[in-house]
Amino acid sequence: MNRVFKYLVAVLLLAAGAGTHAEEIIWGEVRPKGELDGIPLHYIAIPQQPHDAVKIQLDGKVDEAIWATVPAYNNLLVAVPATGKPSKWPSAVRLLATDRGLYVSSVMKQPRETLLRRLSNRDEFIDRDTFGITLDTSGHGLFGYWFTLALGDTQMDGKVLPERRYSNDWDGPWVGATRELDDGWSAEAFFPWSMMMLPNVEGTRNIGFAIARQISFTNERLQWPGHAYSSPQFVTALNTMEVENVTPRQQFSVIPFASATVDQAREDNKFRAGVDLTWKPTPRFEVNATLNPDFGSVEADDVVLNLSASEVFFPEKRLFFLEGNEIFETTPRANNGNAMRLHTNENFATTSRREFFREFIPTPVSILNTRRIGGIATQVTVPAGVTPNPGENNLPTELLGAAKISGNFGGLRYAVLGALEDDVEWLGRSAAGADVDIDANGRDFGIARVIWEHTAPTTRYGVGAISTLVSGPLFDAEVNAVDLHFGTTDGRWAADLQTVRSEVAGHGGDGVILDAIFAPSSNLSHSIKYDRFDRGVRLSDLGFLRRNDYEGLQYILQFASQKPRGPIINTRGAITLDVQRNLSKDQFVEKALYWRNTVSLPARLTLRTGLGYLPARYEDFDTRGNGSYRTDDRIYAETLWATDASKVASFSFGLGGWQEHRGDWTYTALAGVTFRPFDVFYMDFDVRYRKRDGWLVYQGGRNFGAYHGTEWMPSLKMTWFLAPRHQVRLSMQWAGVRADERGFFAVPAGDGDLVPTTRTRADHDLTVSLLTTQLRYRWEIAPLTDLFVVYTRGNRLNTIDDDSFSNLFTSSFDDPIVDFFVAKLRWRFGN
Repeated sequence: MNRVFKYLVAVLLLAAGAGTHAEEIIWGEVRPKGELDGIPLHYIAIPQQPHDAVKIQLDGKVDEAIWATVPAYNNLLVAVPATGKPSKWPSAVRLLATDRGLYVSSVMKQPRETLLRRLSNRDEFIDRDTFGITLDTSGHGLFGYWFTLALGDTQMDGKVLPERRYSNDWDGPWVGATRELDDGWSAEAFFPWSMMMLPNVEGTRNIGFAIARQISFTNERLQWPGHAYSSPQFVTALNTMEVENVTPRQQFSVIPFASATVDQAREDNKFRAGVDLTWKPTPRFEVNATLNPDFGSVEADDVVLNLSASEVFFPEKRLFFLEGNEIFETTPRANNGNAMRLHTNENFATTSRREFFREFIPTPVSILNTRRIGGIATQVTVPAGVTPNPGENNLPTELLGAAKISGNFGGLRYAVLGALEDDVEWLGRSAAGADVDIDANGRDFGIARVIWEHTAPTTRYGVGAISTLVSGPLFDAEVNAVDLHFGTTDGRWAADLQTVRSEVAGHGGDGVILDAIFAPSSNLSHSIKYDRFDRGVRLSDLGFLRRNDYEGLQYILQFASQKPRGPIINTRGAITLDVQRNLSKDQFVEKALYWRNTVSLPARLTLRTGLGYLPARYEDFDTRGNGSYRTDDRIYAETLWATDASKVASFSFGLGGWQEHRGDWTYTALAGVTFRPFDVFYMDFDVRYRKRDGWLVYQGGRNFGAYHGTEWMPSLKMTWFLAPRHQVRLSMQWAGVRADERGFFAVPAGDGDLVPTTRTRADHDLTVSLLTTQLRYRWEIAPLTDLFVVYTRGNRLNTIDDDSFSNLFTSSFDDPIVDFFVAKLRWRFGN
């Protein structure tokens, strides 16, 4: 009767002209589900209406009559800092289901003068007021989708795997809007069921959910359920909403595109047209295809200076390969962001300017790295006496098409991906100086993945397999792997095991990965990681593996204190012990002990400190198969300081150093500023400086040069929103090196300490210049409907000339090897 009375009151208020912002609110009922660290979890039943009867205009106002009949919830607690108490500024969150999707709204009380509205690129995390929701549509803690809407309508979204393996690669076609109020702000959003994977369920469907709100002024993150970020569970410890008779309809979309490119560096102009197709007849089956795709040109990778044998990992940015990519993450190691979280215990807060640890962080280990598809051509035979033009062998290849089929059946999920590469066409010169075309057949790629998962009352486990194939003109590369997963539903224990077998050009190899985690509390966790890859294993034709021929063991202790103690708001960090040996010679090739710590201080300041001790070991990887040399004991130290990100100008500073392999020191300093004078404009400027002494650079054969030099790495990014959804962005990154050789060494025949030797070439000093500049205009017409106009210019100069930094920069800019203009339009049709 009480509930009926409240509905009658709401109807009378509407009739009298009162909206949902009136004092009388229908508060929803919750049922206890359990608790985590003393924080309650809840069940709720949400109302459902036919979609055509709802008639909600997504303008952020939350003033439609139907909202007044929907129960509201104010169960958010302060999760950061982890007080577990309600905020002084309440929220009224409402959820309404239809046969097509989920409507969510929130009216959030807050003094208007404390609101922080800032526009940014999609998926860019900065300090501002936000509202968000996480949805586990499996209902069993297998995976989740997270969505965030910032005041000012900037969208952020992505996927999350247990427990906090976040990625922001996925972009969904959802709609949301915000509105400032006299006493706070409000948000509305609609999330189509068809964009999410939903298991087949008859009757009541259970969907896990969490609500989040960021209040910049008080530096608080509110959450329902409100357990701390350091808690051992997230995806498996959500609230549950009960939804009746959700039957998503068939989804289809057609996204044709057209692009025109003027390539001034290669003197080549071209027009390209293609189409992306999606068909999802049921939530359990989906087909994606792309014909004649144009994946490149509108995004630029960061400039990374790398003269070692280790490959740099670059994240995927292409929508086709991002959609549904979580099924191909066979272990936690496959996600690049997990290495940072594990080895630093970082929570990536936006309280201060974002500057994080970068040195000595491990790279991923993955069976599938989709950047290989359409990446640099690796099976090209260059005719004798011919040299490719500068930059040709770093150009991405073009794809003729790609297709992906994915789905689920009960506890089984599967996916099949295939792609066809166009023929490679490089430009080169003969020894006589004549222009030469270098041609090669393209590669074909195939991936198949299946995983079965089950959740019991106290445990969850899964069994999966993945196979990949690269078929090229010179050789085929095949990888097969099996993965096993186990965890307890309370998040205390988790284990992942993967065995790998590769066959490349008639040579085989085996590998194994084992990860185990024990988290006895929200403030402490222990991780053990073991991996072993023999000399014949090879994953990097389609996956990513930094090296083979090694056996490694890591122990990581993560610690946190989330509650304020005196002047310290919270602290978190990690201790890592890392040992590796090569299998062919039984030499220790990695020995290290790291301590990294992050402290949040008053006035929204953040201090990060890192220390490391690296005992003597053998270096056998940078020698490129030419023996091993012994390094000295080494020390690493780094400190980073960042200021309040809510201010118009925020700053970061850093100092550090580490010893090179022969004991000499490299010192580093960095500084950065973010300037936001208006909510529609912001600028980031960063500069990194290194003074290197005894820097060993490979010189071919068994030889290394020891260099004394200087590096400068400035970067500038400016973004201006001319109008809502109209954005102009300028980015420029440069890395310059000037170094002179102070010694020349050789790896001894029987391995051991480097020995001095004589260089035959007299001119041996070193300069390097890397430049990437991009000016981009984007009009986001609708979800997945955009107009891009982009100009990109870049260069890589590897010379031995003794030149000034100013000349290095101007030479890179004046004579680029990348210099093109692109206009691209894509338009989404469908339901």
